[in-house]
Amino acid sequence: MAEGFASRRKNPEKDRITQLFDIFTRSSNFPAVERELFPVSPNKGEQARRKLLLAALEKIGAKGYENASVREIAEAAGQNVAAIAYYFGTKDKLYAAVLLGIGEYLSSVFAAVAADSRRMLAEGPVDPEIGRGILKRMMRTFLGEQLGGDFEKIRLVMMREQADPSENFDLLYRGTLGPLHELFTRAMCIATGEDPASTEVVFRAHAIFGQVLAFKLARTTLLRRLGKSQLDAADVTSIADILDQHVDFICGGLKGTRP
Repeated sequence: MAEGFASRRKNPEKDRITQLFDIFTRSSNFPAVERELFPVSPNKGEQARRKLLLAALEKIGAKGYENASVREIAEAAGQNVAAIAYYFGTKDKLYAAVLLGIGEYLSSVFAAVAADSRRMLAEGPVDPEIGRGILKRMMRTFLGEQLGGDFEKIRLVMMREQADPSENFDLLYRGTLGPLHELFTRAMCIATGEDPASTEVVFRAHAIFGQVLAFKLARTTLLRRLGKSQLDAADVTSIADILDQHVDFICGGLKGTRP
């Protein structure tokens, strides 16, 4: 009788792990949540400022910072050149505002998973399964945003900043990219048991998250290979499941090699 009772007793730590893991696995984040780049109030002046930001994003993304003139940007926004000076002062400050806006947009994309993850990590020792769950949710979140959100609008500027960073890149890195990369790397350490201070784990985190980017940056090749014009919902679900499998295979294999 006592033995039967003992077998039915709950394990609080196991229940906690199960509950927290469910938080990270129950949501696929498809389709992308509706978000707006450079959100502003309906105020006419604020709307004019937003149009300049969107125009700068488009022109600089397509032609590069040096080749996109303030006249082109103003015309694309339906404004005069003086409006850039009025709202931003200089072209450089306009571009800085564009990068800050991109950072705010990306922060909003990851806001929920980042807040949940940091809260859990602050609570104390975390089971490797939770680490995997964080990795999966972050990758699924970005996959959904790339294929269904506003990522297309920022893609070219992001690629240019990675290939040839401007003096304003730190605005994007320090406020958004760096903290997200650190969070992903920390989850990787928990999932694999690797040393958080090692360069190798930073490389590994970068490589694994890069899998998500491939489905946007090299999407044309994939579509041609599949003989499709676009990915459908079933394709996206399949991609997400494959990314989950990769996390399990890689983290599980590495965990098994740790003492």
